[in-house]
Amino acid sequence: MADSQLDDHDVDQLIRLLKYLFKKYEVDLSSGQTGSLRLYTDGSSEFILDYFTSKHRKDKMSINLRERESSLALVRVNIDPVGFHNNADGTRIRGNRMMLFSTKEFIEKADGATYVRAIDLPVEFSEPSNIEKVFLDFLVYIHVKQEGKLIISSELGF
Repeated sequence: MADSQLDDHDVDQLIRLLKYLFKKYEVDLSSGQTGSLRLYTDGSSEFILDYFTSKHRKDKMSINLRERESSLALVRVNIDPVGFHNNADGTRIRGNRMMLFSTKEFIEKADGATYVRAIDLPVEFSEPSNIEKVFLDFLVYIHVKQEGKLIISSELGF
């Protein structure tokens, strides 16, 4: 993080850019699965979208968008009803949450590593118990145009 030339405004702009999938992907959201999707913009920006589903808990997953060159996490969704994150200002965000890049958090936390701030999961994620819906909502949130290049499968019931 110390080498990053990005600030919060830059990250917000990167999140808002229209992104495309590099190729056709089959995404398996079954228990214990992980994967990555490569994204690009009309400009020169490239991103990696990583996802993880818990092997032991069907109510836990994370989806992370990072900038490809620096590998900095820009935004992450944690679906974890029992988990929490402590922000530098002392607030504790419990349960399902979103993690956002924050230079202020990096400075205030002063641990040399934490550069994300947690917020409650936005209302755009209307069905946090449905991992497929969460995944699709995340794609909308980060402005990914699917163009028929995405096949999603998962276990039934959550």
